[in-house]
Amino acid sequence: MGVLEATVPLSPKSTPHPFARCRSRTIAAIIISVLIGTLGACGSSDKLEAANAWSLTKPEASAGGVTLSLEDGARWTSEGLTLDGTNFATTQDPGPLATDSSFTVSAWVRPAGQPEQYATVLSQSGDVAGAFFLGVAEGFWSLSVKPADGNGDDFVTNRDRATKVEVEPDIWVHLAGVYDSAGGRALFYLNGYPTSANGVATDPLFPAKGPMLFGSGQANRQLSGFFKGTVADVRTWPRALSAEEVTAASLSATPDGATLTRPALSAEFVCPDSHGGVCLGALNKGSYSTTSFEPTLSYTVQEGWNNGEDLPGHVLFTHISDSPDGAWGGSYIGVYQNVQASSLCSEEAQPGVGTSAAELAAWYRTVPGLEIVADSPAMVGGLPGIMLDFRVSDNWKSPCPLGGVIDAIPIIIGGGVSDLHHVMGAPLEMRLFLLDWKGGNVAIEITAVLEQHSLTDYLEKIGASAVVKTFTFEP
Repeated sequence: MGVLEATVPLSPKSTPHPFARCRSRTIAAIIISVLIGTLGACGSSDKLEAANAWSLTKPEASAGGVTLSLEDGARWTSEGLTLDGTNFATTQDPGPLATDSSFTVSAWVRPAGQPEQYATVLSQSGDVAGAFFLGVAEGFWSLSVKPADGNGDDFVTNRDRATKVEVEPDIWVHLAGVYDSAGGRALFYLNGYPTSANGVATDPLFPAKGPMLFGSGQANRQLSGFFKGTVADVRTWPRALSAEEVTAASLSATPDGATLTRPALSAEFVCPDSHGGVCLGALNKGSYSTTSFEPTLSYTVQEGWNNGEDLPGHVLFTHISDSPDGAWGGSYIGVYQNVQASSLCSEEAQPGVGTSAAELAAWYRTVPGLEIVADSPAMVGGLPGIMLDFRVSDNWKSPCPLGGVIDAIPIIIGGGVSDLHHVMGAPLEMRLFLLDWKGGNVAIEITAVLEQHSLTDYLEKIGASAVVKTFTFEP
């Protein structure tokens, strides 16, 4: 993807457009190997020595030396840890996993009856929330991970789910979650098989220093999401297991009556951007809805558009006629959750500026060097707000040029779920919709690189305006 020329030193978050967004982690794609034949053909589990292993028929570990304690009436049985939906088992502080590094966790589980929409089998807690949750989320077997320790709109949860598999009561299943810190990915496996083609992209997880919880999670500093049923053979590894290794691990300590049914893949498309979430890539003419972005966005496109990001705080659309190469990258439509006004000379939110459409628009009208070409009320996808068209004044000289040489004006910065710092200079024209949503905002940024199009041509001839007119937000 295009970035500013290498001779211009950028700080890690200074980005004129989404393609140039820099991240501190190593960017790497993970390709899940295709599992062929029976599970038994994938090799023995003898070489998969776990750092920690608990049969859960007693408090002592068979590997790792970490003993457990029962809370609120949980019981050890010959089958495993038996839970009634109000109790759990736990390690001491801190838990055995370094959650800000790669790890793998696995467990055999059998729900007693139909689980709730959220039921956690295994988690490691922080001060406010767990860093990962293995169990049921949004009604599906899942692995959920959190880059930051908190809950609410400002804190992201990335989730890989078995969306094509119903959670059946009283049936043994094998769950495994893999977090690859180098690749920036979390992957969920059901019965030894990956449930999605690509897992889910995630920023680095936070270091959870609390105990590991068996049969419960943590949210808002409270225990939550209790599991009802039996949990057996929990194992952890301080590394990201390969697909073949997860398959082999699923063959270990198989409970009586368990079958390793292969699930259908949840994700039909592989996002070409390894950190774009469950995006769709090249789009055929038709109607679509986002998978991860909140609020859910439905939209219709003609031939020629790409969906390059579908994350909790970001959606990205580009046209195949536009190359992302060059100092400013390509033209694009970006949709972001809860953005803030950006300070002129630092990668921070401008103090004292609110996040409603009216408050943000009032601030933009005062920004030096920023010419507002159009300014009007707007309604997009059911959300009310304000539309502003921007350009940078020809004679604008920044007191703090980007990289010391580019007279740019910071426009928006992420507000938690959205993670971005977008600026614009004279080679760009921009339309920004600021829409009120749940006490915050949804921002739609349409940026045209003048080497490719004027903003008018990008909106009308290329069809960016037609795409946005089809937007429908479903809070």
